[in-house]
Amino acid sequence: MNERLEEIIRYKTGGKKIPFAELMGWSPQYLSKMLRGENFGVQPILTVLEKLPEINARWFLFGTGEMLEIGKLFSLQRETMNHIQALLDLDKYIPYMSGEEVREFETAVREGRKPVFTPDAESRWQERLTEREKEINERFRAANLISEEQCRQKTAKR
Repeated sequence: MNERLEEIIRYKTGGKKIPFAELMGWSPQYLSKMLRGENFGVQPILTVLEKLPEINARWFLFGTGEMLEIGKLFSLQRETMNHIQALLDLDKYIPYMSGEEVREFETAVREGRKPVFTPDAESRWQERLTEREKEINERFRAANLISEEQCRQKTAKR
């Protein structure tokens, strides 16, 4: 089973043991003992299967079948894409967030969860974004008018 754990570590963290141990909530020493075949009880197996639902339990326990369950993998990919889209939807509001809100956003991204903000906060950010877009459009329109006027003056002088 320790060979299969090594394979899971290669899959999840590119073979890096310390990040994998942190992901599982274990100390690096505990992981090392398991990789040597020591202290490999039921609890670490349950932890791996809980934190990595795409791992095929039958493969992990008995070595039969494939490491990844395709159905769960597709489900995780879909879930990941939805999570990324939710983050991208909020990303445009970062310039309008308070320092505390930005920290919450950063923490959520680091922890792999969706940041939770009130509808009032999102409404406030949208208002600020809309105001900023109007301001930019007005400046652009004014710059275009000046440019057109300067072009007309140059044409009239010739």
